[in-house]
Amino acid sequence: MTRRAEAAKREPRDEMSDVRATIDALDDELVALLARRQRQIERAAAVKPSLGIPARVPERVDEVLARVAAASQREGLETELGQSLWRALIEWSIGYEERLMGDREQSETPSGA
Repeated sequence: MTRRAEAAKREPRDEMSDVRATIDALDDELVALLARRQRQIERAAAVKPSLGIPARVPERVDEVLARVAAASQREGLETELGQSLWRALIEWSIGYEERLMGDREQSETPSGA
């Protein structure tokens, strides 16, 4: 095999290695961003009860999904993917808030009440 043929054979593997390394780095960034988002959900769960706001606010869900649809179009992300991911993220976040808010209510209720 000639050097040129060997180089051509290696290039797709190198390209795939680069692609995978980039995806891994992006995944790490996404995890870090999701962790930051989770901390904000925790803050919301701490504040909402004092304002009388439930974990699920349908208008806010609609607002977030509309904003994500616009951002998806602007950034070249398939809108269906953005909507699907955010629906799952929102549902998880609401459940997490409900658990946190319930835990706080339990800890604030006097014993024997």
